[in-house]
Amino acid sequence: MIRLRAALFACAALVAAPALGASPDPKDLAVAPEELSKARELVRRLGSESYRDREEATNALAKMGRLARQVLAEAASAETDPEIRTRALRLLPKSEADDLQARIETFLADKDSKFEHNLPGLKTFRATLGTSAGARALYVDILKSPYNLDMLAAMDRGPVEGGRAVSDRRNTLYSDMIQRNVGRVSARTTPPKQPALADIAAVLLAETVIPYDAIPKATIQWQQVSGVLLFNQNASIMAINGSGAHADVYKVLAGRWLATRNDPQDLSQLVYQLGNGNLRNFPETLPLLRRIVVQDNVQGYAKGQALNFLVQQRGKEEAAFLKAVMRNEVRVGDYPEAFKKGENPDKLVSVGAETMVTQVWFQRNLNGGAADIHTVTVRDVAFAFTITQAGLNMKDFGFETAPHQSFTPTPAGFGQYAFTSEEKRQSAFVKFGWWQMKEGIKKRGVILPSLRDR
Repeated sequence: MIRLRAALFACAALVAAPALGASPDPKDLAVAPEELSKARELVRRLGSESYRDREEATNALAKMGRLARQVLAEAASAETDPEIRTRALRLLPKSEADDLQARIETFLADKDSKFEHNLPGLKTFRATLGTSAGARALYVDILKSPYNLDMLAAMDRGPVEGGRAVSDRRNTLYSDMIQRNVGRVSARTTPPKQPALADIAAVLLAETVIPYDAIPKATIQWQQVSGVLLFNQNASIMAINGSGAHADVYKVLAGRWLATRNDPQDLSQLVYQLGNGNLRNFPETLPLLRRIVVQDNVQGYAKGQALNFLVQQRGKEEAAFLKAVMRNEVRVGDYPEAFKKGENPDKLVSVGAETMVTQVWFQRNLNGGAADIHTVTVRDVAFAFTITQAGLNMKDFGFETAPHQSFTPTPAGFGQYAFTSEEKRQSAFVKFGWWQMKEGIKKRGVILPSLRDR
């Protein structure tokens, strides 16, 4: 890891000023057999009994640069002679840096993206965003930071190393955003630094392929650091709103990232952004709002807000989903994008309809005294929207507001209304069931006899 990090730092500056005349074809980087043979002979001499011979071999391997990388890597991992292994380990970082530098030069020369390149995170990047000129430009900007390269290289090695690297990168970016005093006594401070769009994009890209439970969580100054926190920074918001050189590509990445959000804490934070601004127009937003409602361990208030935004955007088209929430039973096949891939479409899932959205305090005595505390659940909120969509008054179905207040509540005002007892809640659902039955009979043209006719 240390060797690779040294190589990445050595190559980051190259991106801003690529070498001229490099071939765009990675096959041209193949090391000739005679060079490999030369490197193996020099590695053998690293174990010579003559100090001068060992030093000459060391200097010659250093001059070979990337041409000796493969042989040095083999010696560093498998050589039994401690002298050879130690010298190979010492030479390997520079050789790896030269090799990475050559691969970056080749990628930069391939301006039409005709070839496959072995670079950190590039395979995932292209699978996610394609090979357009805009996508390539964003990747080039990502390459300019050795920290991004380090993280993407770890991502390529799997979710364990990748998850730790993502957590470290997020923490570093957030720490840069905070103004801090430096030293024990000094008044010198480090000014806050906003993350660049390329840095945010690198983190979001890694989060699309690394499961959230493989990324260690961290809290800095009482703030939980996550991709959502970076997603809400200025550079990201401006790109989502269509401003900046990488806006179009970044919006595609943002959509891919949104589609993969499953962490309950991420979902609890994201809901407040999904109902506002240009994110409302993302095709991933509606499925994600439903996922917030149905997934366990998401905060109840976030679930209520998700229902609110769904109704704002879709109106009566969400009636079936609202009724499924009221039943506390959602069929996976009806909303597959709200669940994990591979779930049985006929599976009926409990959505936590009894989860508390908020508590409401009703002050009965205006002169003071203890207030009555009532709980508003996810089912209550879904019921309130359903009643309102039917053109009915919430108060007619048992919802109450604070005493001495005569206004008519609205479903989105979670802190304004509540059922004051479980009996009233159950009676309200029964009453609405009867109302639905009567409406259904009317639509079929059946006339019920009145009590007078009996």
